[in-house]
Amino acid sequence: MTTLVIDIPILETQRLVLRGPCREDGQLYADFFDAQTGDGYFYGGPLRPDQANVRLAADIGHWQMNGFGKFVMIERDSQKPLGGCGIVHWNGWPSHELTWWLLGTERGKGYASEAARAVLEYARDTLGWARVETHVRDTNAAALRLVERLGGKKLRRDAFPDGHSRDVFGFELTAVGEPV
Repeated sequence: MTTLVIDIPILETQRLVLRGPCREDGQLYADFFDAQTGDGYFYGGPLRPDQANVRLAADIGHWQMNGFGKFVMIERDSQKPLGGCGIVHWNGWPSHELTWWLLGTERGKGYASEAARAVLEYARDTLGWARVETHVRDTNAAALRLVERLGGKKLRRDAFPDGHSRDVFGFELTAVGEPV
């Protein structure tokens, strides 16, 4: 039997450390998907804590199956977990996707932009990709604003296995690591 263990890199920015998800992130996922906060609405929530744990396990497994995935976002100084950001490609979905999520208390502070830029650089420098895509539901105004700030260009509209149609945006990666 062949066992593949992926070494998940650690990305660092001015304010953030992005590291692979692990078992200890269960509370972060439970908090994000909690029905009381509504934070996880655009990510299939709300979810019960046991369901949020399955999502965490899927994020851990994605790295092992694909060699890339979501990072957990940690605030560098306080070591406080803030959310997640990375690139996923779930079976049955039309393409890979830059994705990000933050606890509601951490939104509006520029963390998602900072993390997304680091992940785009990782995609270019480590994965060797020239383009990264993201999928955004029409009603997710915050995500649409972030896509615009990052320089995303609409490529197409796709139907997704969850029954939603979404615009698909692309980020062309330049030699210096900034999306165009």
